[in-house]
Amino acid sequence: MPEEAIKKRTRRAIRAAMEDLNNPPGSWDLTILDNHVFHLEAVRPREIRKIRIVLDKITARDVELVKERELPEVCTKEIWCRSVSGGFSIKKIPN
Repeated sequence: MPEEAIKKRTRRAIRAAMEDLNNPPGSWDLTILDNHVFHLEAVRPREIRKIRIVLDKITARDVELVKERELPEVCTKEIWCRSVSGGFSIKKIPN
């Protein structure tokens, strides 16, 4: 698949993840990140979720990138994998 098509599909997946998180509206304060490890940050008073969005399958490299990133204990690290059908599977990575 051409790189531009992958980027476009990833952007759509990020928007879809934001819609999932924002149901009900206002439940999370969402920020799109561009740090090459995580794509989204979801915050509410006692919780912060750092989310990596991937397409079709979670690779060992995806898990490695997320595991390597040190975050405060209040943060959870997650990888959201969007399937071709459009649904997400979520893998939580321990701190």
